[in-house]
Amino acid sequence: MPPLQIQREDLQAILAAHTGNQSLQSAFERAREPEQLLSVLGRYIQFNSAFGAGLANLAGEIAARQRLFQDPDEPLHIAADRASEVASDFFYAAVDEFDDRATPWRDTHRTLAQATLKGLGTYFGFTVERLNDVVRINDATRKGMDRVWEGYGIGARLEEERLFSAMGFHTGSEILADQEFVIIDRHLREKRPDVVTALDKMKVPILGQQHNAYYWIRIHTGVEAEHFDAALKGVNNAQRFYAGTRAADVVKGDILAGFSSFAQVQSDFMNALAEGLTASSASGLSPR
Repeated sequence: MPPLQIQREDLQAILAAHTGNQSLQSAFERAREPEQLLSVLGRYIQFNSAFGAGLANLAGEIAARQRLFQDPDEPLHIAADRASEVASDFFYAAVDEFDDRATPWRDTHRTLAQATLKGLGTYFGFTVERLNDVVRINDATRKGMDRVWEGYGIGARLEEERLFSAMGFHTGSEILADQEFVIIDRHLREKRPDVVTALDKMKVPILGQQHNAYYWIRIHTGVEAEHFDAALKGVNNAQRFYAGTRAADVVKGDILAGFSSFAQVQSDFMNALAEGLTASSASGLSPR
């Protein structure tokens, strides 16, 4: 019997009930002052920093399970393991996270995100000292990062259930990230085109190199869709080459449970994205 496969239709019910992206949109709409926008964007950037480590860890965990992923059509036993093949579809996104080859300096996405935040602070005329005081990372952001690392299984021994769940967790992160960046980019272009124009022209120095201040947002409006396609291919290859003893429907259920788990983590984080932000004496979002 052919292995069960994850189809986009399998994910629609989870996505239909998901409200995290509405909360993201609301948070950016509520962030009307410079301090508020910097904190909302800073929290989102900080939350995103958890994924590179989680994904690299997951790819390694998969690649190390040679006996778990075997090709029944390969007669040479020593050449039948397909763990690296499965892992490659997850590592595909990790390459971009740590070595974006489209940028002159092969930047990490973390560096590019930092350039966006620093560039926004520069646009509003804030010194670094002022930014340290303005950008407020809340407990919900820290908790969200911890839950991301837990979902990916960092620091844990991943039995089969958690391994497949982590694959689904990552798949959820990619499809929702694609939507998130589209929301952020659209909001800024429609509500704050001056910010987009300024950041797109701005170079921010980090580690002795100059980095475009809007590139991190712009690139993610397309690359996350590619990462989702790779993740979907990865979970289906994992099922195709699975050589364990658990039933195919159980394995598929673990993947979908991980997908659902990430949707909840993302919703909880987004619901608290604008938490505790107060208006200052400044009015509007004009640069200083």
